[in-house]
Amino acid sequence: MLEPLARRVWDPGASAGPALLSLCLAPLGSAYEIAWRLREKILRRPAQLPVPVLSIGALTVGGTGKTPVAAEVARTLMAAGVRVALLSRGYGRAGAGKLLVASDGEGNLADASEAGDEPAMLARALPGLVAIVCADRARAGALAVSRYGAGALVLDDGFQNRRVAKDLDIVTVNGRRPFGNGRMLPAGPLRMPASALSKAGLVIVTKLASEDDPAPVRAMLGAMAPGAPVLEARTVPVAFRDLSTDKPLPLDAMRRRRVAAMCALAEPEHFVEGLEEQGFEVAGRFFFPDHYRYGPADIASVRDRAHAIEAIVTTEKDAVKIDPEWLGGGPPLLALSVRTEFDDREAFERAVRRAAGIAK
Repeated sequence: MLEPLARRVWDPGASAGPALLSLCLAPLGSAYEIAWRLREKILRRPAQLPVPVLSIGALTVGGTGKTPVAAEVARTLMAAGVRVALLSRGYGRAGAGKLLVASDGEGNLADASEAGDEPAMLARALPGLVAIVCADRARAGALAVSRYGAGALVLDDGFQNRRVAKDLDIVTVNGRRPFGNGRMLPAGPLRMPASALSKAGLVIVTKLASEDDPAPVRAMLGAMAPGAPVLEARTVPVAFRDLSTDKPLPLDAMRRRRVAAMCALAEPEHFVEGLEEQGFEVAGRFFFPDHYRYGPADIASVRDRAHAIEAIVTTEKDAVKIDPEWLGGGPPLLALSVRTEFDDREAFERAVRRAAGIAK
């Protein structure tokens, strides 16, 4: 499978074989960096949209926790009475070249196959959110303002986007592997040089386990992005949702019970670690490629192979791709709902509100 191989090749502590492969790919990474720098020089002036634009993005490919942070940005703005529109490319969706209104703020208009995992999940989690999917974010943003009255735009995975002027660039960084082996794609995980972090207005360290010391990586990132606050974010489980009934289930109902973990994430082990930290006995692991599009046969296969367990646990990002009609007999399939906690929530909200022009 390509993803596990890529992670081994990009790991800074890679063994001899993957490290040699990364070295062989280094010239391609250099060519990618040259192309990126040329692009930066020739890009036209970015479009200035009539409302504040807040971007959440990353320097690297793979899981850095962008989506939970995007949800918190939108939630903060909505709590202040702002009508918010999420602008996303809708990675992996059908009809990738078309503009699609995934949610008009009154109800979800598109499912995950049409809109992509993250827009469908965020539209479900945040009632009132407008979600528009399009590769051309300037076009999507103009529509969000003119047709749906958006007062602020949240640009999902937008750090590389130079076609839209932004009021705040929030960059999420995996605290365990900030830049992998430090090389550009395909030799490493960097989509742009690490020095581009200096453009960030807010840096958020993610993916740290409870025993990890965040101080060294925070100090490094602070030096690379002088003037930008560096915060730490952790995802905390809140409850389960039974996908057959759509009803909530408290976490304590499953603690110390045998469960199987099923997900299609860039870093599935992080999901498993989170379950184990909460006291769940993970007796089975069923990992699919990131953004995998499930079918009924996949769910049936997992249930057949998950022996002596009391539930299958997945993420809300995965849950939006699973039809409840696929869930017949067997152990229940539960989606784990989480919230994002910041070490300094006040600093996070202050940065978001300031960028959006909202008085305290």
